[in-house]
Amino acid sequence: MRATMKRPLVTTLVAALIAALPAGCGLGGGGDKAGGSRAPVVLRLAVAHAADDGDAAVARFFASQVAELSGGSLRVRVVFNAAGQRVVDTEARVARMVGDRTFELGWIGAGAWDGLGVTSFQALQAPFLVTSYALLDRIATGPLAPRMLAGLQGHGVVGLALVPDRLRHPVGVWHPLASPGDFAGARVRVTPSRATEALMRALGATPVHVSGDEVDAAMARGEIDGTEHSLGGTWPGGHYLTANVTFFARAVTLFAGRRAYERLDGDQRAAIRRAAEQTVARVAAHPPPESSLVRRYCEGGRVVTASRDDLRTLTRAAQRVYAELERDAQTRALIAAIRELKATTSVPPMAAPPDCAQESPTAQGRGVSPSTLNGTYRWRLTKAGAIAAEDPNDPDIGMVMTMTLRDGEWLLGGGATGTYTIVGNRIAFDWPQVATTLTFTFKRHANGDLDVKPVLPMDRGDRFQWAAGPWRRVGPPVRAIP
Repeated sequence: MRATMKRPLVTTLVAALIAALPAGCGLGGGGDKAGGSRAPVVLRLAVAHAADDGDAAVARFFASQVAELSGGSLRVRVVFNAAGQRVVDTEARVARMVGDRTFELGWIGAGAWDGLGVTSFQALQAPFLVTSYALLDRIATGPLAPRMLAGLQGHGVVGLALVPDRLRHPVGVWHPLASPGDFAGARVRVTPSRATEALMRALGATPVHVSGDEVDAAMARGEIDGTEHSLGGTWPGGHYLTANVTFFARAVTLFAGRRAYERLDGDQRAAIRRAAEQTVARVAAHPPPESSLVRRYCEGGRVVTASRDDLRTLTRAAQRVYAELERDAQTRALIAAIRELKATTSVPPMAAPPDCAQESPTAQGRGVSPSTLNGTYRWRLTKAGAIAAEDPNDPDIGMVMTMTLRDGEWLLGGGATGTYTIVGNRIAFDWPQVATTLTFTFKRHANGDLDVKPVLPMDRGDRFQWAAGPWRRVGPPVRAIP
């Protein structure tokens, strides 16, 4: 064992006190400028979403770059789900937590800032404006990003970077969201943002806020008809992706608490800013493989495309949002600048797999009175119907089913009951007993008979029992519906 010399008592006590300090307590101090303590300054990066979300790897890359560029004097500890998933405004809460010094760094979607009084990012939320990664990357790497980040001044934080993320598409739970009729009355879950909420209302939908912990339960209860979501990362829970409708492009704001930033020395600030720049450059150089992500979506869902007429109608409906956004002079100028960039940006078309994609049938009008289908209907469960439903050995082959429809309420022969709504050529049966909704397209004949086809995906047993053959109208709705 190596011999040691006794140190003076005061020196020993000081050393013990320094060793007892938490790693983060060296914020901006890290020893004297001549290189005293070598303990790194630890900056905690609060990320609003989970560790398996689409941008999680990018946050980790930023952390690794800070460590490398600072020569080890800075370390970023990434904290995912920093505000939890039990609240709906996770991103706004993260911004506040950085502002009040609970965390030193923050990572949230740019769209959340308008609820906190920052309007400089709203041009990114302008409907159907930023619809390609090429355009989003030019915004994030060019002079528009600093102009947007400058809007954070006066809010207790310092903007570091605008990081490109993913395009946001409509995802339907029970049926596609591809036409004005689809959106009419639909309850669409959105990340809290005034601009996004205004868009949903302009399209005829109702924006709803549901926390991450409650999404699955809300879907099971039929409280959500769709969501605006990005491909990749955590699964959005919906079944129908409208591939050629892009609401807007999501970008992430990387920012620091002002006091935490000001306590860093010049070299440390430079390292953080350089790491932020390199993170943006890396993401821009490797845009998400949207076509591959669409193919992956086909494994568990269905991809549809909106018709040209529906796209034009949706775009016209969104113009009222522009009128609202452009009341702000800065937002109006940024929208104009993005349009100029878009005019000179080449965008390759996104191709969805032909065996997965289909054009969504146009739903005419905002809704049809449910009483138009009032009646008693019967159909037989045939062998051919069982084969078509991929359930050739179903034990109910040969049974005759009876359905009563009256003024928005339905009763199936076996006792199942619920409510129904009609939009265009779609009828959706809400079935509370099993917490689901079954949606069908239908064609009505002159004699009142109905040809019904299930809107997939749907359980094959339900497909067989509900749509094994045409519904023959045998008379008015004579049975009482409880």
